[in-house]
Amino acid sequence: MLSLLISLLLAFLIGWVSQRMGMCLVNATGLLLRRRPTLFVSLISCGLFGLLLAPFYRLFGISQPLFVPDVGYVSLVGGGLLFGIASVLNDGCSVGTLTKLASGNLSKAFTIVGWVVGIVLWYHLNMLTEHKTLQMPTISSHQYWLTIGIVLMALLFLIRVHGDKHLVLSSMLLGALTSALYTFEPLWTPSVFFYDLSQMFWASGDGSLTSQRVAVFVMLMVGMLSYTLHRRTFSYQRFEWRAAGKHLLAGVLMGIGASMMLGGNDSQILLVFPTMTWVGAVPLGAIVVGILVGIGVRRVRGRIRETRS
Repeated sequence: MLSLLISLLLAFLIGWVSQRMGMCLVNATGLLLRRRPTLFVSLISCGLFGLLLAPFYRLFGISQPLFVPDVGYVSLVGGGLLFGIASVLNDGCSVGTLTKLASGNLSKAFTIVGWVVGIVLWYHLNMLTEHKTLQMPTISSHQYWLTIGIVLMALLFLIRVHGDKHLVLSSMLLGALTSALYTFEPLWTPSVFFYDLSQMFWASGDGSLTSQRVAVFVMLMVGMLSYTLHRRTFSYQRFEWRAAGKHLLAGVLMGIGASMMLGGNDSQILLVFPTMTWVGAVPLGAIVVGILVGIGVRRVRGRIRETRS
């Protein structure tokens, strides 16, 4: 019972902090293009900050579920590009979808539906793979500490330039909270939750989607909603079928992309990228490139419409 209560509290705090940060890789990449890189660097660094607690976990024999996708580069790059482009179409990544849903954009629920449909489609095409190599970087390695030092120096520089101190502090706090929640509920991330939800359509007796995991996901959403109510930023957006159809299509593509690289951008940032391996950096890099391509296409379409009008 105590473990469940701690998990629910951590999930609530993660939801609160994520909403406060505006945690969305699409938004962060857009700000990066406008020379406001603080949010982008903060998001990418979340998983690395979580690793700062690794000596504490090792002392108590607790392991973190970090992994390297054991699939080909074509699948990693292709899945990342597809996921990134679809995220722009959706106007939000995995966590960004949930933060906007909690802010009153109910059409985002169709992204989740589409995500599940995409995974199911990929499974029925016999393309779904599940090859993960668990890997925990050595906390004392010079490479790890050098990377953490570079990230900290970059963030401190960005604070002086842009003054977004709360983003850096929120990033460090979010890294600690997510790392702590992994010790109690290793499968809490939204993209993993969506994957196990989709498994109900082909493995009804699997039982991986426990009541505790559902409660943690609900509490994550409650944390996001609570922050919007606290800041009075909740804004109900009228439901439109056209928008719902767009989010459904984007969700299908995001689900397929996440299946190809064994996890959405949340898993890539928090579980794969912190392994400090080249393979672990490829899918996240591909996602960012896909987002850049999507933003570029959207800008070109906007200019074409302006010239026609």
